[in-house]
Amino acid sequence: MCSISGIITSGQRQVAPPELLRSVVQRMNAALRHRGPDDQGTADLKVESVGPVGCLGNTRLAILDTSSAGHQPMNDRESGNWLTYNGETYNFQQLQREIADEPGAWRSQTDTEVVLRAYRKWGIESFARLRGMFALAIWDAAKQELILARDRFGIKPLYYATTDGNGLIFASEIRAILASGLVSRRLSHAAISSYLAYGSVQAPLTIVDGVKSLMPGQFLRVSSRAGDPLKLETGSFADGNEFPVENRLRNREEAVVKLRAELEESVRLHLVSDVPLGVFLSGGMDSSALVALMSRVSNDKPKTFSVVFDEEKFSEASRAKAVAAKFETDHREVRLTEERMFQMLPAAISALDQPSMDGINSYVVSKAVKEAGVTVALSGLGGDELFAGYPSFRRALKLQTTSALTRSLLRMASGTGRSVLNGSVKRSKFWQLAASDGQPADVYRITRQLFSPEAIKQLAQIPAGDNCEHPVQSADTINAVSELEMQGYMANTLLRDTDAMSMAHSLEVRVPIVDTNVVSYVQSLPGAWKLNGNGNRIPKPLLADALQDLLDRDFIARPKMGFTLPFEAWLQSRLAPEVSDLFAGRQQLIDSGLDANSVVQVWRDFSRAPEAVGWSRPWSLYILSKWCVLNEVTVQ
Repeated sequence: MCSISGIITSGQRQVAPPELLRSVVQRMNAALRHRGPDDQGTADLKVESVGPVGCLGNTRLAILDTSSAGHQPMNDRESGNWLTYNGETYNFQQLQREIADEPGAWRSQTDTEVVLRAYRKWGIESFARLRGMFALAIWDAAKQELILARDRFGIKPLYYATTDGNGLIFASEIRAILASGLVSRRLSHAAISSYLAYGSVQAPLTIVDGVKSLMPGQFLRVSSRAGDPLKLETGSFADGNEFPVENRLRNREEAVVKLRAELEESVRLHLVSDVPLGVFLSGGMDSSALVALMSRVSNDKPKTFSVVFDEEKFSEASRAKAVAAKFETDHREVRLTEERMFQMLPAAISALDQPSMDGINSYVVSKAVKEAGVTVALSGLGGDELFAGYPSFRRALKLQTTSALTRSLLRMASGTGRSVLNGSVKRSKFWQLAASDGQPADVYRITRQLFSPEAIKQLAQIPAGDNCEHPVQSADTINAVSELEMQGYMANTLLRDTDAMSMAHSLEVRVPIVDTNVVSYVQSLPGAWKLNGNGNRIPKPLLADALQDLLDRDFIARPKMGFTLPFEAWLQSRLAPEVSDLFAGRQQLIDSGLDANSVVQVWRDFSRAPEAVGWSRPWSLYILSKWCVLNEVTVQ
């Protein structure tokens, strides 16, 4: 696991001194050192008859083959290609066997070298063969092209921006791009609207104007041929068949058996590591499933970690302990008090690469895991998105099965309801759903909504944009919601925050449920199988049935709790003065693209009726403004 960075300029311009290009990448490498403390390097890029046109950078967190043979950027001597790579390819040994007929001896035991040689053999098509998480840049020496690519679920981040003088820079973090000195520290108005709508900026937008996120499953080809301006071309390397329309299994029972096999195989592959490994164990079904599955595919005693709170209704300590005891793990609890959270808050916000209303919980557990001497951790992230664990799934199904007459009556009543019978966020969302067409995209957008379009217009003094443009392949309602949740909330909040907060501690987090084969298989099944199992209203019944011999039925049947910090209580006590002081700085709010009076009103409304307003709304405004101050980014 590493960070990547680089710059490419046009072969049309006057030859840039290699020291100048290298200095830009070295600044980005320095900003990314926390992602790769074990090694760092640069590689100059040259175009024949022109000279230096760019430079690649890398900082390395050594996971596989920790020797110097894994140094990056890595060169393929036979082709002259260069690679800087951030990720893990879990099927690299299989690919290595397929590449065995290619010329040249293997020089390392890394997946990095396998990816480099896979590109030599298959070109861009090689990316679809990689089973894992990655963001990479390859300099194709023969074609004089730079290729950027990102894994199909967006587990690893990759950002880029064009510069004055017909150049392009890229990096694993936006803060590294800012550190290059070539991009203005200016907020994107569209991104502010997107952030207020969902609590995180929806890709390809980023919070910084002019910086884009490469979308999951896409590549960006940048041509730098002699005498030509830079040419950018974006495409998808996915084959379009990752979510088959139908599956050949005869019944649900057969599907459960195959699901178990797919999960075990994914967990087995995700355990390959040359450094210590642990598991985030919240006590919920997804993380407990990982521990249970590990007991089937590995003889090693796993290290498990749980964050627990004094506030009992937020703590799943007893459930986590029960799982740890059942599977005899080396279990550790991280007790997070309000005072301890307050002490950690500045460092946690500083670790955010973009503002997010989520993420602080990932910072806390990642810090504890790294301090315990662990370098790789497994997370159950993705289980709710794939196995219908959120309210959005049943909500969408209910709306789809509601009669046309009932929906018509609801739509007629929605105007009055929104203006007269409102009073809380939940009621507002109910009436928005009533007024909608009831399609999966409507349900996802309204369910995930942080601030309504009307509130965004007041808070940012700009109209709310269209922040939910996720293409949906499936005509099945449940599977369509799965796609929306994975492309939206999972990619733009959960995965992004997990990456930033874990890598802030030089910790690699792996997500076995978000695996190409697992996702493709589950999405090929009828969506109804995800909600209708052998038990009555058991959460995530398809996953539960696949684990029924490993986890007790009483444990599985408990309602979903979720890993959430007690912010509602904390914002009314220890955190209240901090938030109040920041909101009192009107100019600071204005510089963050916010209307000061509207922000203060949100805070007052929360103070009067916390449950009706919800803690996430004032908290998200606080995070946005605080992040802008720490990173010196303003609306200018």
